[in-house]
Amino acid sequence: MRWAFAALVLCASGIAGGQPLLECRADFAFAPEAVDSFAKRAYEQRLDAYGADGRLDRDPALLARLRRLTASLREAADEERSYAAGVHWQVHTCRRCGENASAMAGGRLLLGEEFLSQLAPTDDELGYLLAHEMAHVLCEHTREFATVARYFADNGLHRDYRDLQQELDGSLPLQFRMEFMGEQQELEADRVGFFLGARAGFDPTAIARLLGKLEPAGSSSAMPSMHPSARKRLDQAASMLQAAREVGAQAEREHWLGGP
Repeated sequence: MRWAFAALVLCASGIAGGQPLLECRADFAFAPEAVDSFAKRAYEQRLDAYGADGRLDRDPALLARLRRLTASLREAADEERSYAAGVHWQVHTCRRCGENASAMAGGRLLLGEEFLSQLAPTDDELGYLLAHEMAHVLCEHTREFATVARYFADNGLHRDYRDLQQELDGSLPLQFRMEFMGEQQELEADRVGFFLGARAGFDPTAIARLLGKLEPAGSSSAMPSMHPSARKRLDQAASMLQAAREVGAQAEREHWLGGP
């Protein structure tokens, strides 16, 4: 199995204070430096474009709120993945940019103001949204996605990361072939984010409310969809709720006792 599933760990041996509950896959192709360099360039280009015409970080209060919640998730992230200690988390917002919420390799997060306004999330709901995006980074999903895509792209096993990623960004046929991987990663980010959020002190019942708000009104079959159904995501969250509550309770005990 790809996961040491947290619910089983908790039932079998109890909650080990301050110990990682989940392990992400690590058998990737491509050097992490290549993935980070490509993401850094793409992220900075987007920020420059939005900043040039006044669409970047227009709501200081919202930006401060997002950064405060992200900071509260950092400690939980560090406990789950040693990789997280080297991540320099960046959070920005954009207006009139068609963005929902996205994460790029290296801890680069971008959220759309209109999307957040429509959600009107509580801090607990917004915490789980951020935890989900952070989970994509912690599990190196960009690197994993490209690793798997080599088997679906022409001559994929002999191409470098930049070349393959550019095709992934621009080829609808390849994106359709990779839909299964996108769905799997979204569910994985839900799982990791659920426990990160609980460990950071967010109310685990908020994730069901968040998923209810995120349920799409409908999608076009002409475009690839990387997201599982709302029902599948809600069922997974329900199956993990008790374990997440235990994680949150343990984290609260550790806080009051001054450590594990």
